[in-house]
Amino acid sequence: MMILFRTLLLLLLGSTLVFGAEVSGRVVLQDDPLAGVTVAAWSDLDFSGEPVASSAPTGGDGIFHLDLPPGDYALFARDAGRGLFAFYGRNPLTVGTEKVWAGLQAVRVGTIKLEPYDDEYSAAIEGTVRHGGQAVAGALVYLYLDVAEALKGQGYRMSAPTGPDGFFAFDNLPESDYHLVARKREDGSRQGPVRSGDLYGIFSGNPLSARAGKVVAVELPLVVKQQDAASSETFGRSSNTLVRGRVVDTAGKPVANLHVFAYTDRVIGHQRPAALSAPTGPDGRFLLHLPGGGTYFVGARENYGDSPAPGERFGMYEETADHGLQVETGASIEEISITVETIQLF
Repeated sequence: MMILFRTLLLLLLGSTLVFGAEVSGRVVLQDDPLAGVTVAAWSDLDFSGEPVASSAPTGGDGIFHLDLPPGDYALFARDAGRGLFAFYGRNPLTVGTEKVWAGLQAVRVGTIKLEPYDDEYSAAIEGTVRHGGQAVAGALVYLYLDVAEALKGQGYRMSAPTGPDGFFAFDNLPESDYHLVARKREDGSRQGPVRSGDLYGIFSGNPLSARAGKVVAVELPLVVKQQDAASSETFGRSSNTLVRGRVVDTAGKPVANLHVFAYTDRVIGHQRPAALSAPTGPDGRFLLHLPGGGTYFVGARENYGDSPAPGERFGMYEETADHGLQVETGASIEEISITVETIQLF
């Protein structure tokens, strides 16, 4: 009897440790609360399989609740009957032991059309990018072969900017399944974090199957990135491996509006960084979330993508000869200084 009691007690104690935190939020459609939708959590951004957990349908206030163990999750909601799809703009969401708030924005799902393609050995994907029912010019559409990089970076292919009709096209594609994401940054940049006020969207039919001899035509609706905490504008999920410090000019004065980056390779600018901070404030301070321990090559710059260019303010961590910063997992490196100056052509 005592053994049975202990077993039951262990099971009960174990069950209290399974759930890390309550995740709550609101689902909206054009800023109005959306009732009757079920929010689900997936272990990554591929929502074609079964979710880890699902909420009860939202009420009239659009509020949902999920209990999730610690980990990283992607939140989505689909309502096939009403043709709606919703996603959390900061996927993946890191869940610890404290309550988390996560808002989802819904869009109306467009049609998918299949037409003959003039090359029987390759496939094509085309479509229209829209926001609020209107075509979006200047948007970039990205194709990803998988979700390993959390649908960030340039991906497998990147479209030319859409024209006034919002049209994009990918020709001569290998037969495969693709994840589609669209972004339009207010500053016109082709790379970097999506910030408040930018437009972005995830295709509701991901992964999209492209088959040889066929053109798949889709609609890709966008939403406006909502104001978030500054850390949401970083590459690299929240972690306990941190680097803090300040960016200054050659006179020692703080420099605002620069990003601090960390690469795992000495050659920078040609691949996605391991971490990228939010822009520095007037005090020049930054916070960098690193994915774990290791050697990182750290610096600061104005732009993101490609090599630093003349006219850009740029600088590297100078306390080591190779600009490498050794960080232990779980450590917090404090008060490092990065000096930047404008790149000159001589």
